[in-house]
Amino acid sequence: MAEQQKAHINIGLVLAALLVIIDIVLQLSHQKMQPWVLYADSIVLLIGVVVAVQLKKSNPEEAITFSNLFGYGFKVSVVTACILFLYTILSLYLFFPGYVTDIYNQSILLAQKTNGFDAAKVAQNKEMAIKVIRISTLSSVVMYNLAVGIVGAAIGAIIKLVTGTNKK
Repeated sequence: MAEQQKAHINIGLVLAALLVIIDIVLQLSHQKMQPWVLYADSIVLLIGVVVAVQLKKSNPEEAITFSNLFGYGFKVSVVTACILFLYTILSLYLFFPGYVTDIYNQSILLAQKTNGFDAAKVAQNKEMAIKVIRISTLSSVVMYNLAVGIVGAAIGAIIKLVTGTNKK
């Protein structure tokens, strides 16, 4: 019984570890800034949560409902998002601090293409921009991964209920 109660934690840890490994490989290969990276991470998380819901074993006294299955998938998503948040803090401040500077430089290049670009104001506000990028990155890690996890939990619950694979 206790093993089943902690299954979502184990699956969330495995899923987060997979996403962390992917991120480290992308950082080391200098591919992290590519536009396709967000889609690849999202697909891995979405499939992971759907598979987690499909693998969920139910107690004999537990009714198999959408809310039970969705709740399980959501718990997997929360564990994954928490681990990814902690990893992102370590990544931004310790492992890959140059990533924030890369985002800043890419933003400057995009801003130079617009009218009204003032290099003096940009240089004056660099420190504030770096802080905003860090905060935005940390908050988006949590919100985006939870949003993808919610979609995965809903899809997984629907698939499990429709296909009738909710047997013990």
